[in-house]
Amino acid sequence: MPLKRLTFSRDTEVTNPGDDSRSFLFPFSMVAADLAGAPEEAQATTKHRLIVTVANNRLPAWHLADPDLVKVLFEIGRRAVAEKVKTGKLTPEHREVVSCASHSRDCPYDPSRIRESEGAIFKVDEERRMGFK
Repeated sequence: MPLKRLTFSRDTEVTNPGDDSRSFLFPFSMVAADLAGAPEEAQATTKHRLIVTVANNRLPAWHLADPDLVKVLFEIGRRAVAEKVKTGKLTPEHREVVSCASHSRDCPYDPSRIRESEGAIFKVDEERRMGFK
């Protein structure tokens, strides 16, 4: 399986005025892990945008200060992106929505166990596709 390396940059809040939600952008780049540090790394690297939007009705239930909220949203989005990478279906922009329908009343993760998005590096195995193109 080809191993991909995802490197995240600084997160930014990108909420539109008047939205009944909050949105955060987590930019990242992706390259085949075996090309990391190689002369052709720059040409093989792709840039991506992960935008995670949380409905305002989740905020009071989760009782999180902004830094912890951003960490939890990063973890939710990072896992969704990893699934897209595994299946070979990652697009330049991925949007993940967090609402009552997708997440329970309780916060799904302990923010103290989640690292900041800036500088985070993750490796993901891309599944080999079988058959003809």
